[in-house]
Amino acid sequence: MRAAGFFPRLAAYVLDRLILGVVLLVPRLTVLASRFRGDTLSRAVLFRFSAGDILLWALAAAYFVLFTAFTGSTLGKKAMKLTVVTKEGGRPDFMTVLSRETFARYLSGVILCLGYLLCLIDPENGALHDRICDTRVVYAPDKPPRQGRSAPSGEVRGVSPALTGGDWYAPNR
Repeated sequence: MRAAGFFPRLAAYVLDRLILGVVLLVPRLTVLASRFRGDTLSRAVLFRFSAGDILLWALAAAYFVLFTAFTGSTLGKKAMKLTVVTKEGGRPDFMTVLSRETFARYLSGVILCLGYLLCLIDPENGALHDRICDTRVVYAPDKPPRQGRSAPSGEVRGVSPALTGGDWYAPNR
């Protein structure tokens, strides 16, 4: 498994944010409209964040968590042929992904995004959130082409040799 560098990971993240921008357009417009009306959706609930802001963050976090937990990569990572694995090379469990994509990712971006830039100097190309959660972003292995069951010589696929009269009957030759 070859570790993915900073720029492919950045490209995957930009693609993910573009996808989220399109998917969350309607909820974002709803939150924006509620600010003009002064609805409860726009009042500060937690510090300066409104219920609408928290909802949008939760939807975006759910995208990253659910895709990574169930498929190993988000749509952006799939486009860049990247996947998230544990240090041993397996798929991370749900709690590891949840902590990686929420708390640890927040820590990576807290101080001038230095946690993300760690990927540039780390020999294993790991960002801070990868280090915290013992995960790695690697290039996904190419899947071998899907092959059907090949019939042995003299056998018609799906038909027993006894029914075809043995080896002498070979219509596919």
